[in-house]
Amino acid sequence: MFKKHQWVGMCLSLALVGAAMGEEAAAVTRTSALKSLKIGGRLMLDAATYDSDDVDLSSGTEVRRGRLFAKGTFDDDWFFKGEYDFTATGSGQFQDLYIGYAGLSDATTLTVGQFVEYGSIEDATSSKYITFMERALPVLAFAPASRRIGLGIDTHGDAWYAGAGVFGENSGVDESQKEGVGASARVSCAPLQGDGGSLHLGAWGAYRTPRGDDLGRVRARPESHVSDTRLIDTGVISNLNAQTSYGVELAGVAGPFSAQAEYLAMELDRDMHDNESYSGWYAYVSWVLTGESRSYNPQSGSFGRLKPRNPAGQGGMGAWEVAARYSRLDLDDGILGGTEDNVTVGLNWYVNAYTRFMFNYVSASAEKDGGETDVDIIQVRAQLDF
Repeated sequence: MFKKHQWVGMCLSLALVGAAMGEEAAAVTRTSALKSLKIGGRLMLDAATYDSDDVDLSSGTEVRRGRLFAKGTFDDDWFFKGEYDFTATGSGQFQDLYIGYAGLSDATTLTVGQFVEYGSIEDATSSKYITFMERALPVLAFAPASRRIGLGIDTHGDAWYAGAGVFGENSGVDESQKEGVGASARVSCAPLQGDGGSLHLGAWGAYRTPRGDDLGRVRARPESHVSDTRLIDTGVISNLNAQTSYGVELAGVAGPFSAQAEYLAMELDRDMHDNESYSGWYAYVSWVLTGESRSYNPQSGSFGRLKPRNPAGQGGMGAWEVAARYSRLDLDDGILGGTEDNVTVGLNWYVNAYTRFMFNYVSASAEKDGGETDVDIIQVRAQLDF
C-alpha cells in the first residue's frame, strides 16, 4: 500500500516526464522561458551477507536507491531541481528540491530549497561516483550529509571552491517537534593540477542545534546498509544544546592511481553534563587496472564519473578498479558508545559510463561496554544511472 507522499512523488515524476515530452514536442513552434530540461535517475540494487558469532545481522537484499529527477534552467540565470527517492526510509521522500540563481557572476550561485548540507569530500561526491558501496564510518557518523531546507551560496575559481549556508530541517521530519537550525561551510583547493593528475586539500565545519526535546545520538552502520544494526552507538544523548562537527580532507590522483583520506570530529555541548568529543578517520587507495583516471573537478572539490575507454559490449571490457580502505570511529568519551575499526576491499566493474557492478568485502571489529564484536560482510551492487 502506497502512502500519501509516495503517490505525490509518483505523480510528480510522471508529470515531469510528461512535461519534458511536451516541451520537446512544442519546441519547434513556440519560444519558452525554459532553456533546458533534463530527466534522469539512478537505481542501486544491493545484496549483503553477514557472518558473526557475536551479533545477529540480517542478510538480504534491498533497493538501496531508486530515484527520478528533473532539473533545468530558465530565463538564463535561474535553475531548479526536483528529485524523489522511492526507497528512502522504506517509504519514499523528496531528496533535492530547490531553485537557484546564477546571475551574480559566472562563478557564484545562490540556492534555496532542500539540498545536501556542506560537508566532507565524500558527501560532496555523489553516491553514483564514490569508490565503495557505502561511505566511511566517521563520514556516516559526523558529516552533515542530510538534505535540509536552507539557503546556500557557492563560488569557485579555476582551482578552488567555497560554499556556505544556513539550514532548518528536512521536509520529511515530524513537524510537531521544535525545529533544529544550523550552518555549515566548506572550502577546497587544488594546488597541483596536470594531465591525469591532481592534488586536493579541503576543510569543512558545521554547527547545529537539536530538533525536538534537546536529544541527540551518534552512531553509524558498519559500512553496509542492508542490515540496520549498528555495532557502536552512543544511545540517546539528553540535555544537548548544540553539536559542532568538522573535518579536513586530502586526496590525489596520478593516472590510474588515487588516494583519499579525511579526519573528522564532533563536539557536543550539553547542559548539566560534561561535553562529549568524538573523532574518526579513514584512508583509502584505488587503482584502475585498465588505465583510466578518476575524474576530479577542482571547481566543486569533488570526484565525478569514471568513463571507460573501451565500454563492454562495444569491443571492449569496460574499466576495472580495485580499492582498499581502512576506517576508524571512536565514540568513547563520557558516554561509552564504543570504537570500531573496518577494513574494506573493493572491486568495481564499469561496464560503461552509466552502468557499474560493485563487490565489497568488509571486516568490521568493534569494542563496546567491554565486549568485542567481529563481523565479516560480503556485499554486491548493480548500479545504473541516466
